Amino acid sequence: MEADEAKAVFIEGASALLRDAGLLNKAISTLPRHLIFGFAMRVYAQHVFDPSAPELTLTRLQKLSGDHGGISAGRVTALVHLLRKLGLITTHPAEDRRQRILKPTEKMVIEDHRWLMSRFEPLGPLGLFHLTEEERTTPEFVLAFRVAWTTRSDQIAAFMEQYPSIAFFFMRDGGYSMLLELLREWQKTGSTRVAFDVMATASAFSVSKSQIWNLLHGAQALGLIEAEAPAWRSVILTEKLLVDFDTWFNAIMIGFAAMATRARILWMDYRQK
Repeated sequence: MEADEAKAVFIEGASALLRDAGLLNKAISTLPRHLIFGFAMRVYAQHVFDPSAPELTLTRLQKLSGDHGGISAGRVTALVHLLRKLGLITTHPAEDRRQRILKPTEKMVIEDHRWLMSRFEPLGPLGLFHLTEEERTTPEFVLAFRVAWTTRSDQIAAFMEQYPSIAFFFMRDGGYSMLLELLREWQKTGSTRVAFDVMATASAFSVSKSQIWNLLHGAQALGLIEAEAPAWRSVILTEKLLVDFDTWFNAIMIGFAAMATRARILWMDYRQK
């Protein structure tokens, strides 16, 4: 029962981050984009905790993303441009005039905290970690989490390779959002036969209908879903998808519980200084 409650909290919280979020979806909706976002927050957080640590620059972010995420410099530049457009990052002069300091704004810290809470809230029903009210309501708690994050990107990639069904959705525009919508319907009805609206899903998550069609057909080819009605108005979630999601969910919850504990210790130490 606790596991079912935890999954429901996770699915609803993660979906709420992306639904009707406009261009924000383009900043965090795939694993490579999320990694760039996370690298930026980590360098910034390390400097906040230790002012002698390097500040965030585009060059530093490109190197981190390339060395540890296999992400091209051009892709990093494009995402930084979007983050600036969304008011999530500002730029400031650096001592080296060829560089500019990138600084995450309060808005970016808040968005990262929302993401963090969507991962930490399900830990309570599982008995793995219980958030304090301060951790739940203080956006800057995310800075401790980013400093405490010890998982390398190559480890993330290796981890995702263990769950190809879930990786299929994470690596594609709109994929993670679509997966969450299907799982939300399953949670609400208790049936593996769920209603699905291609146009509404595409609109809610800022992707095209053709991208949703491609995702549906790709997932079907992998044996993860089946079309129950014409035009995918009704979808069957296969046992393979649900079992793979459960296995992945249990694994990430254990990992996040460990990181939550480390973040708490760092945050308490930092606040006492």
